[in-house]
Amino acid sequence: MTVGNFGFHFEEARRGATQGAISPAEQFFEGSRAEESLMRETGQNSIDARLGAEPVRMVFELTTMNTAAIPGIEGLRSHIAQVEEQTRKSQGHASMLLAHKTAHEQTIQVLRIGDYGTKGLAGSESTDDPKSPLSALTRGAGISADDGSRGGSFGIGSAVGPMASDMNTVLYTSLPVGSNDVVFAGYSCLATHRDLAGIWRAGDGFFTDLDDSEDFKYLRNPGSLGPFAERDEPGTDLFVLGYRKAETDPSLQHLKVAAMKNFFLAIDRGELIVEGRSPSGGWRLDSDSLKTHIEEDPEAAAFYRAIKDPTPFVGENEELGKITLYINVDDTLERSLHTITVRKPLMRIETFRHTSIPVKYAAVLECSDDKGNTLLRRLEPPQHHKWDAGRAVGGAKLLAGLKSFVREGLKDRVKHQIGEQVQVKGLSKYLPAELFEDTSVEPPTTFGTPEVGQGQDQESSTVRGAERRERQILNRERKSVPVSVQTNARDKGTSPTETGKNTGGTKKRSEKGGGLPGMGERGEGTARITEEDLLRFRSWSDAATGELCVALTSVQDISGRLELIALGPGGTVEEKYVLPILSGSLRSGDHSAPLEFENNVLSNINLKAGVPSQVRLKLSSNHRYRLGVK
Repeated sequence: MTVGNFGFHFEEARRGATQGAISPAEQFFEGSRAEESLMRETGQNSIDARLGAEPVRMVFELTTMNTAAIPGIEGLRSHIAQVEEQTRKSQGHASMLLAHKTAHEQTIQVLRIGDYGTKGLAGSESTDDPKSPLSALTRGAGISADDGSRGGSFGIGSAVGPMASDMNTVLYTSLPVGSNDVVFAGYSCLATHRDLAGIWRAGDGFFTDLDDSEDFKYLRNPGSLGPFAERDEPGTDLFVLGYRKAETDPSLQHLKVAAMKNFFLAIDRGELIVEGRSPSGGWRLDSDSLKTHIEEDPEAAAFYRAIKDPTPFVGENEELGKITLYINVDDTLERSLHTITVRKPLMRIETFRHTSIPVKYAAVLECSDDKGNTLLRRLEPPQHHKWDAGRAVGGAKLLAGLKSFVREGLKDRVKHQIGEQVQVKGLSKYLPAELFEDTSVEPPTTFGTPEVGQGQDQESSTVRGAERRERQILNRERKSVPVSVQTNARDKGTSPTETGKNTGGTKKRSEKGGGLPGMGERGEGTARITEEDLLRFRSWSDAATGELCVALTSVQDISGRLELIALGPGGTVEEKYVLPILSGSLRSGDHSAPLEFENNVLSNINLKAGVPSQVRLKLSSNHRYRLGVK
């Protein structure tokens, strides 16, 4: 690379503010992992700069580079050495000491983040053009275009690069669309210091023509940087010198997970492609490969399955436009993941929590209309990680409307998948007081089968199978019915004993018969699927269709027959009771297939590991049943 008399210029401080070793911009990323912030900020900037209909492609490339190949390294080393010496015994000195050591290493790890299918950095670097994309990214702070369709709000994304660098220094190359000149720039975020001549210098250094004392003048068409190929198509490269996560994440897997967690919707929609390249191997996330890679992170996978919801809850908001809620009810989750929100960049923003929903679920709320995006971006702090009602007039009303929409959608889904919940009035008179717990906290997880006499607010809202686990459901008020107490029939001496009415269904219960235990091994084809197969199970009655629904998820691929058993009061097994089944089907995703059955035994059950499936049974009676797996 040919640089001439270009190098890092640190302006005289004079009467300017003194800058310490801790960058003010770091406050916007406190508590975030470097990979998370780096992926979110650069991803958002790249999506904002999209050129046309083709997807934006981001390439994260990690490799070793000779420190001597860094343009202007000698002058930069001198400034870093002065900063390290003058910040001793002050907060933030550790980062300046690390920058000094890194700058004097023979080789360093460099992460290049390149985007393609984007516009590049147009405009001039001149002080007379401070709002140009080139000036705003390479030496601006708090500058962002007032464009409601954009994802960025504060123009502070440029701060995340130096934060991820052990040298506190980044370089840029960019080819604007319609131009033949590749522009080269650099930025170093240090602290106010005296140079070797004793002149006070500002903490920000910019790579420019040192012969031009009046204005910024960036290098053009410098050639390739170290081992990295020269840019030859529109877009921008960010080079993080001394990538601080190189040792702990040599294959860039953390960046891959960050991309999946924050941009899974954009990737699935074909708006974004993310690639990783390193000496340890490579990976690619696109609309085809995402479904495979995303299983590496259970949380991201749960939200990915949510956006595949075939019947999302859709609404029209007067101020925000179209809003859509995608829901994944999944008993295999360790806990409810609640609802994450996205706007037009399709990047994860806020999490809405509704603790009154009595199932484990992951949901995605999308508000990507331009007018909604404009309003919602005003509610975001610089980290873009939540919506704060106090940041704009009318914010409280907007968020209240969104949360109400989410709550309504979740309750509607629960009603159709689990059935209408019923509160039994007066039940507390006959149950132990400790059953009625504080509903403001998450319900505890219990193990084993509830004892006779313990109450539940709906039929079979438990998860059975894996680890013999059953999840207790707290009683939350819904539709209510009165309760009365019936005593057992008693022998009145001379009168015959009376019995109560059988309320199980239209089929007769037969007496429990005897039998001898058998021995053998599982065969093929018609093997019995049992609870021991680590099968997660939940049943409910669909109030809308009258069908009996059974949700099944297996931890392994399994095929065979499934025998259902009716559960009586207290969870006791009614082994000889035959369910009045008329027909049945097995649904998995968008596919549905009819089931064969004999008595309570269902045939042709094929389950894929980790994929929720649903058995739906039509019955000859409209009774509700609590079921188990034999």
